[in-house]
Amino acid sequence: MQILKKFADSKTAQIGIIVALGLSGVVLGYHQYDKARKSSLIVTQNPPVSQNEFEQNRFLTQAGAIQRWGQIVQGSISYKVDLLLKGGESYSGLVTLDFEAKHTLTDLYVDFRGKKVVKLVVNGNKINNLDWNGLFIKVPKEYLSTSQKNRVNIQFDQNYAKDGCGLHGFIDKDGKQYLYSQCESYFTNRFFPCMDQPDLKAQLRFTAVCPKEWVVISNENADQNGQFNYAQATNIIKAYQPEEFIESQLQNLENSDSYNFWVFGETKILPTYLFALVAGEYWSIKFQGEVGDVPQTIYCRESLKEHMMNLQDFIFEVTKKSMKFYEDFFGVKYQFNKYDSLFVNEYNWGAMENPGCVTFNDFYVFKEKKPATSYTQFANTITHEMAHHWFGDYVTMKWWNDLWLNESYADFISHFCLENIQIESIKLSNIPVMFNQRKGWGYREDQMVTTHPIAGDVINTEVAENIFDGITYSKGASVMKQLMCIMGAAKFGEACGNYFRKFGWKNAVLQDLIDHLQEKFDNPEFTLSQWKQQWIETAGMNEIEPQWDQTDRTHQAKLTIYQRPALSQFSTLRIHKIKIGLFHDNGIDSIDAVLKATEENVITYDGSKGYRAILLNYEDQSFVKVLLDQESTKYFSQNLQAVNDVLTRTLIYRALFDSVRDGKICSEEYVDFLLNQLPRENSDEILNSQLMFLQAAIGSMTPRRFKKTLGKRVFAFLLEQLVKVSKDPQLENRMILLRNNLTSFAYDNSCIDELLAWFQGQNQELSQIECTKDNKWAIVKLVYASQKYDENSDLRKEILQKMLQLDTSDAASRAQLRCQALIANEQERAALWQKFIDPNDKESVKMMQESMAGFNNERRYLSLEPYQDKFFEVIIQIFQTKSNDFSKTFYDYLFPITDDLASLCNKIEKLRAAVPQNLITLKIQVDKSLDTIKRQVKQFECFCNQAKLATQQQVQEKDV
Repeated sequence: MQILKKFADSKTAQIGIIVALGLSGVVLGYHQYDKARKSSLIVTQNPPVSQNEFEQNRFLTQAGAIQRWGQIVQGSISYKVDLLLKGGESYSGLVTLDFEAKHTLTDLYVDFRGKKVVKLVVNGNKINNLDWNGLFIKVPKEYLSTSQKNRVNIQFDQNYAKDGCGLHGFIDKDGKQYLYSQCESYFTNRFFPCMDQPDLKAQLRFTAVCPKEWVVISNENADQNGQFNYAQATNIIKAYQPEEFIESQLQNLENSDSYNFWVFGETKILPTYLFALVAGEYWSIKFQGEVGDVPQTIYCRESLKEHMMNLQDFIFEVTKKSMKFYEDFFGVKYQFNKYDSLFVNEYNWGAMENPGCVTFNDFYVFKEKKPATSYTQFANTITHEMAHHWFGDYVTMKWWNDLWLNESYADFISHFCLENIQIESIKLSNIPVMFNQRKGWGYREDQMVTTHPIAGDVINTEVAENIFDGITYSKGASVMKQLMCIMGAAKFGEACGNYFRKFGWKNAVLQDLIDHLQEKFDNPEFTLSQWKQQWIETAGMNEIEPQWDQTDRTHQAKLTIYQRPALSQFSTLRIHKIKIGLFHDNGIDSIDAVLKATEENVITYDGSKGYRAILLNYEDQSFVKVLLDQESTKYFSQNLQAVNDVLTRTLIYRALFDSVRDGKICSEEYVDFLLNQLPRENSDEILNSQLMFLQAAIGSMTPRRFKKTLGKRVFAFLLEQLVKVSKDPQLENRMILLRNNLTSFAYDNSCIDELLAWFQGQNQELSQIECTKDNKWAIVKLVYASQKYDENSDLRKEILQKMLQLDTSDAASRAQLRCQALIANEQERAALWQKFIDPNDKESVKMMQESMAGFNNERRYLSLEPYQDKFFEVIIQIFQTKSNDFSKTFYDYLFPITDDLASLCNKIEKLRAAVPQNLITLKIQVDKSLDTIKRQVKQFECFCNQAKLATQQQVQEKDV
């Protein structure tokens, strides 16, 4: 699954920051593997049952999963799911679950978080006293058998999801309805009843009755699709469903002639989280490939087809070439019958690797021309999901503690793939630079108190939900890259191929992969066991800093590299394979080095060349935070344009930004440095990343009262550069980057005035530069956010209405909600707050998110104070009564905005103490907030002590 930092699903993203077990009750189970992660079976004849892991209804515990795994014969599970998909808000279904049982000593539980369990039949016995706690349906042990295959039939009702988890429903502005399933990590049980854990792999066959106008897509092709006929449907379903179930669901279907009946082929053996179904009035286009190509079809909403036509060649090309690359690199063919790409709305992720039915966020269906970095990110998402068809779909992790086996690998190999294939339809960005930018997510997460090992304990599915983060993706990818650099690409690919051939259609654990890599690993410096323990099983990151004497011109000069933990509580030091860049007036030399897991490493180099600066981790092979020494910092700040290599400059820029984030350099100094440097920067990839860094530096690392001044500096710079590059057609990509970032720095009303004039066609300076639809919406939101325009409501209404006439898409509806919330009066704000906390509100999370963004906006600072305490009063209840996806949105978008950081810290500390133990997601959110605010205090103190703006203000206040 590809993560896009939630497309601004948090405030940090908006400002540009891409950002014990008890085994009781187990009859035949697997150990949580020991330090060596060796998988071993233990058999217990009559274990004591000290607690029922299925009594609570918030999550599935690993202990419960172990217990259930021990009850089922592996490879014996199959599902048949018969759905009645109506238009509107709800659907119903019938599930047949077949399996062989190893024993009947304990009850079995089936997972379902839904509207209603209508009926339950076990081996032909109707269960009258249904036991369902809202998550787990009890299948009484007395009705189970070990002598024959068991059959559990469940009839259920469910609402279409509004938070993107389960079977999500969306109605477009044209009235067309669209559905898609999202089952990872623990959401298949919100789609239909199942045993929802990754090591209970099964085959599944869907049937679906749905409106004639709809198309239905699943993991496999449809064997049958035509006019619904009750007798015909019954004839197929009655072989495994009770007649009573069929009659209840289908016999009295109103307007039955307006429905079609779809029957799909049986899937390969898959974990439940990969079962997929998409339905609705989707538009499609097929790939006109060559003989032997895997069939491809693209699907999207009817309202997006015009834009998809412009992207189809690109999508088909990247998909085909990446599939071929992986087949060749691993020596293992693509295992599935088709590869459909489905672009869906109100999606929480970038994409999901459902085999043969890959869902993508339709954010990627670009409605206007984007910079190369956007197309590169899109291409990377395609290659990421393609990689999962080997890592994850073909070979699956046993439990969520090895999620990294899916995500770390896919995140790394997707970039490696793009480096090794030639995309002709659209020019892409520099891939190593893009990979380094992705690493920034991991660097940020690994320096927070909430960091965790790449492969660590995951005691339940709610913990699993919270490890889809920068550690699992970005850090894990970096570690895999380092390992391949050590082994060599050919040996690495061969080892992975052997791993796939052994564990195809099965589950695997960390040690299984390590064993196969070890067969091809011949590095004398360390063993893979050492590497695994340091990098995979231990939390935290290291920072390295050089110490050297620039005046030492001998041939045996000494460079001391100091290694220390970035966070003292995560004290592990690691082996690092790095290159060291040594800069002199005529270029760069490099030294290969393997740093030992010690505080000091001494390297000998030839000082006679008169080196001016040193850069550790040159070429970006390791995952480590690089600090610059004083001499190197001075040299790079004055001579960065002389460094020709784009990746090297990227590493230097990152090291400088880290100094701002660590509170060592104030944001003003950083802004001024970049505004001096960027006119000479010829890399658009670097320009893109530095604009994001600038947004972060001003948005979160600068006290509020100084943001307007710094923002205005950047705005003026961008405007000047934009006008300059717009005159050169060869610089179109840079023009798009500059143009699309203008609104991000319009903190001052004078900047908004200029943008509004551009919107209205009255800005002479920008008259030759197109103000696109996206630009116009960003300007409208700024005008609504600015208090200056409170006295000109007619103007606001005029420009909003103009946009609503110009844009009839769902994007316009979302923008309108934000605008309305931005100018809400006290009474309207009270009504919005009630809507946010109403447990029965049915609006989608994505739409609610827009209202929240307008409601809690820094530009409306004076109206925020009354709701700060209310946030802390309700937040626990929100997490107790709402889904995690809604709750996290509520937390991110309504978290208090205040200048009083000390008071805010105190309130968060009190909240932290009050959070119940089972609200794992909320505890993590609170810990991250505390970490961020404490870091922000340090950044603000640095600003007040170092920034010229702050010292000037202090002087002025003294004079007054």
